[in-house]
Amino acid sequence: MNLSDYVDEDLVCEVDGSPDKNTVLSDLVEILYDKELLKDKEGAYDALVDREKLGSTGVGEEVAIPHAKLDSIDDVIVLLAISKKGIDFESIDKQPVKVIFLVLASVKKMNLHLKTLARISRLIKSTDFKTKVLSASSKSEILNILNEEEAKL
Repeated sequence: MNLSDYVDEDLVCEVDGSPDKNTVLSDLVEILYDKELLKDKEGAYDALVDREKLGSTGVGEEVAIPHAKLDSIDDVIVLLAISKKGIDFESIDKQPVKVIFLVLASVKKMNLHLKTLARISRLIKSTDFKTKVLSASSKSEILNILNEEEAKL
């Protein structure tokens, strides 16, 4: 599976106005709802917040991967959000988060959900994706970086 198959320009955004992770999660769910990718925005938000209660999805090194499984969707949705200022995501290393991969998956596609999380993790750990994407100046440049760095995996 390739992340670039799930992320297009409509699913790349900047989130510098959001002060905390719950507001960011709400804002990102709203984006997906506005793009008609979600039918139940409250359910999606609640599932993400419930997952965060288990432990922050701020995985360190300025990256967060909030994720949840939903009955109300049929596939996997991946949204990439960039924050140049950084957001307090209660990350394990206490660093502000600048790159967010929000993943929502159908409860019927557990295997794809896990593959998506693993792919994001490898992309972050094995490539220069984070460094390059934080210096990008457009959505198309971010997508090009995603394609180039993912090809290295």
